[in-house]
Parts: sequence; C-alpha cells; structure tokens
Amino acid sequence: MKPRGDLVSAARALLSLARSGWMLRGVPGSIAETVAEHSFMTAFICLELADRAGVADPGKLVAYALVHDLGEAFVGDVTKSLSSRIGELKNRIELDFVESEVENGLARRLYREYVEQRSLESRMARLCNYIATYLVGLEYKRMGFEVDDMLESTRREVEELSKELGLDHLVRERFLEAQS
Repeated sequence: MKPRGDLVSAARALLSLARSGWMLRGVPGSIAETVAEHSFMTAFICLELADRAGVADPGKLVAYALVHDLGEAFVGDVTKSLSSRIGELKNRIELDFVESEVENGLARRLYREYVEQRSLESRMARLCNYIATYLVGLEYKRMGFEVDDMLESTRREVEELSKELGLDHLVRERFLEAQS
C-alpha cells in the first residue's frame, strides 16, 4: 500500500511492513518485527538512554526515533547487506521520497536531520536504533532462529557508536550485558 502524504498513512504502512532481515533468517512474517514496532522500541530506548545519560533532549531523541525509518513507508525495508552495498544511495532515495511525499514539515525536517547525523540527538537516536535491533535479535535467538550474524554486526555497531558518543560504559551495562 503506497501511503498518502499524511503521517497516519505512513504509520499504517510501517505497521504492516515486516523487517526483511529477520524474515531472511527464517523468522516467519507472522511474528517478524515490523518497522513500526522497531521505531516504537527505539523510542523507548531513547527515553531510557536520555534519562540515564542526561546529555540530550529526550523529546528530540524520541521524535528522531519515531521518524528514523519513515522513508521505508515509501520504498520498503531494505536489508542491511544491500544497504551497505549501495551506500548513500539508499539514504538519498528515501530522503527524496520523504521530502516529496510527506506533507508534514516537522516530520520532513526531523527525518533530514536524522539522515544527516550532525547532532548529538540524531546520533544517539541511531545508537538506540541499533540497540533496539540487537535486543530483538536476542529474543529471536532465544526462540531458536539463526540470527547470530545480525547480532554480531549490530553489537559491533552499538559498541562503536556508543564509544564515539562517550556512552559505552552505560550502554554496555544497561543494554548489552544486562540483556545477554
């Protein structure tokens, strides 16, 4: 379903869009995390991290979390392996769709800021995005699905970005060690 330009239509599209990486690893579509579920989980992790770190605007973090995959409402969920091969092209295509199709100016601005990754909050939201993926991956692993490759690569991304942001001890203690 191609969403109209309003945010509610985009949200409805994301509610039914399963994340392809999980399905490629054998997670059935009926239980695979949707993009909207992922964004929701990311938003709560942002609240948790903002509260514990005390260095960022929690409202902005949550707003970034809610819109960070908005482009997928228009182009679908692209796997990490394809995304890494096509590089910035994916970001440009999604950004173009958001800027041309989404009527809400605030959502467009937040999405662009997230894609550009220039602020502490946008970078922390990306970190929370990776943490959310990692935590769901742990759940799928406990269910018996072969997701080790995603867990390993996502954990590396979490560790690298949390170190760059000076949040590595907090992230390791609260999200990596406590959940494994």
